[in-house]
Amino acid sequence: MKALGVLLFILGNLGGCMLGPDYRETPPAVPAHWQAGQDASAELKAVDPQMLKDWWKSFDDTGLDRLMKQALAGNLDLKIALTRIDQARAERSGTRAELFPKVNLGIGAARYENPLPGLVPGTRFNFFQLGFDTLWEIDLFGRQRRRLEAASADLDAADEQYRFALVTLTAEVARSYIEYRNLQNQQIITRANLTAQQQILSLTETLFREGVGTRFEVVRARALTETTTAQLPALEARQTGALRQLEVLAGSQPGTLDAELNDLGTVPMAPGKAILATPAATIRHRPDLRIAERKLAAATALQGSAIAELFPKISLSAFFGFRNTDLDALFKSAAFSYSTAANLVQPLLNFGRIQAGIDLAEAKQQEAYLAYEKAVLEALQETETAMTRYLNEEIRRQTLSRAVVDLREAVRLSQLRFHEGAVSFLDVLDAQRAQYVGEIELARSEAEASTNLIAVYKALGGGANAEPQLSQRE
Repeated sequence: MKALGVLLFILGNLGGCMLGPDYRETPPAVPAHWQAGQDASAELKAVDPQMLKDWWKSFDDTGLDRLMKQALAGNLDLKIALTRIDQARAERSGTRAELFPKVNLGIGAARYENPLPGLVPGTRFNFFQLGFDTLWEIDLFGRQRRRLEAASADLDAADEQYRFALVTLTAEVARSYIEYRNLQNQQIITRANLTAQQQILSLTETLFREGVGTRFEVVRARALTETTTAQLPALEARQTGALRQLEVLAGSQPGTLDAELNDLGTVPMAPGKAILATPAATIRHRPDLRIAERKLAAATALQGSAIAELFPKISLSAFFGFRNTDLDALFKSAAFSYSTAANLVQPLLNFGRIQAGIDLAEAKQQEAYLAYEKAVLEALQETETAMTRYLNEEIRRQTLSRAVVDLREAVRLSQLRFHEGAVSFLDVLDAQRAQYVGEIELARSEAEASTNLIAVYKALGGGANAEPQLSQRE
């Protein structure tokens, strides 16, 4: 219901101006409970732009920083986005050129046989021409200017597409890196537990041979050891997949990052209080919202251009040069010639072609408007969901952290009581199994909390202003 209220407020702000050919940008509203009693200007001052620009540095992980630098320099999606900016810039330059006169150099030669049979029958002559033709359509009713406006909006959208690629890339690199470290951490935990379980298996086998233990204890200890061993191949395969994904994101060949990431590392964690306190000031600048808004602006401008087709087209033309029937005398002063003309063309009967163009432009504008409406709703949903998941996972992580401390103590106490004869060996095995499950769950929760925080940064447009080491063409 809150998101619906926000959407209705946005639609009220846009109102009729959005539906006409003179649309102007209106920033999206945000839920009232994000404002926290502060006005927009106060929140804007509270946000540190550098925090969002290089948000991954808050994890304080040199490996992540190094990977991010490589990805920003070599990622192919970023390079593709740059070429799209070049395409949009060329489109705009071509559209702008339509506002100016066209000047052409023309050279012509013709042979006329009886050109006016009714007036001058039997006439034959050659005709030579060299000069400049000019044609200028005066954009009195704004048809070309609105097309230029649309092309400028498309260029802005291409710029925002590039920023959106930055947001996606930085989030994916951080997420894949955390997954890699998480799988690495799970293998460390699994191997440590496997070593302890193998020692216990060896002990139970010894006790069984000496007649103190039972075969059931040996079988159960062996089953626990084999179950733990079976976890390692799957973890290694997933770790390799995460590593290859990082190489793709960095634009590198498979195996390039093997040596670089072979060293052990913990799952990076970062505080999220600062960014969670001011979501309203940052969601306004999400690249996907800017893309949708610029596409809406372009569609609105094209609607204005389509409407301008109803009005007359006024053009001026001129010729300056030389004309003569004798090639040898073409460059003499007597051959100099010029002409000027003005034309006005008013559409009268076109069988609905212009109206169909207007209807098409209006339908495309309505599509762009609905896409913008959808983008706003999705942005609100994504941001609220990401923040909720992060906060709840952080609570779960802290609870699991305390639980693991208790589970480790339970294993220590069970071993002491076993040596004292107070409990059976099965109690030790159960305590170790519970410790292993708790440690794995804690490792997964740590990775999930960091991943959810990354999702928060992504939802707020973090990384959109990152500075890749790329040679961007102006």
